[in-house]
Amino acid sequence: MAPLFFIVLLLLGCLLPNKALAFQPHAYSGLYIHQLAHFFLIVSLFFFAVKARQTRLASLKGWRHIIGGTWLLILWSGATMVGHFLDLGLSEDAIFLPPGTNIPHLDLAGWQEALFYILKFDHLLAVPAMFLFYRGLKLLREGQTTSSSPRQSQP
Repeated sequence: MAPLFFIVLLLLGCLLPNKALAFQPHAYSGLYIHQLAHFFLIVSLFFFAVKARQTRLASLKGWRHIIGGTWLLILWSGATMVGHFLDLGLSEDAIFLPPGTNIPHLDLAGWQEALFYILKFDHLLAVPAMFLFYRGLKLLREGQTTSSSPRQSQP
């Protein structure tokens, strides 16, 4: 009974969200650590992609998908870093609700605010990156099961 209650509660929480923010706001000390994590992710993914490209693995279609997903994840992390920096100088009254309307208006004061709101679409990089990882792993798994069966029959 208790698991069913939690499942219903979880579904209600998914159907009635309060806010959906693409960038998580961070306090200043948390932001610096978070930005360092993005930087180290970029560096480690870069070395992974370069090293994987230099090996024979890059000739396999599955690994080419994984390497492509790695490059997209590097772009995502870089775009998110820039978005976090732009968030520091963002005016709080850029989005406002004029009296008598139900739709909020966006008042862009400069190119930084415009770039910030464009970068909030970071899922346009992250989702394809995850799909490429998934597709690459699926191709590798299918390739291992099909190529391993003939090898087993050889003496």
